[in-house]
Amino acid sequence: MRTFSRDDWHAAQDQWADYSPEWRDIRHQAAMRGILYPPAGTSLDSWEDDEPSQRAILIRAIRETPALLASCIARSRSWSDVIGKLIGARDQWRADLADVERRTVRDDTGHVESARSLADILRRIGDSA
Repeated sequence: MRTFSRDDWHAAQDQWADYSPEWRDIRHQAAMRGILYPPAGTSLDSWEDDEPSQRAILIRAIRETPALLASCIARSRSWSDVIGKLIGARDQWRADLADVERRTVRDDTGHVESARSLADILRRIGDSA
């Protein structure tokens, strides 16, 4: 059931005009979830900014973690919700990596052996997406 007017749809489409083609799939996924309008920000915004815009955060996710981004969109109703889920997942990955580093064992030769297998780490990352 459509919950927006034709005018809303056209207004939203106009606001997507300066977004690059790499947004196409994410834009479609978002529209299917009822997120019609683009995220806040401009093409000049950077992830490195003190307070990155929604657009800067999302373009980084499109380029670096597209599967995670798709998963976050599938469970969200707004860009704010998507970003909250993205940041939460990245924080969890960071915590998992710190845990792996704490469990790393070094032998006398300097050889590093992880207490967890790489397959286990990748499985945990996949489960969190």
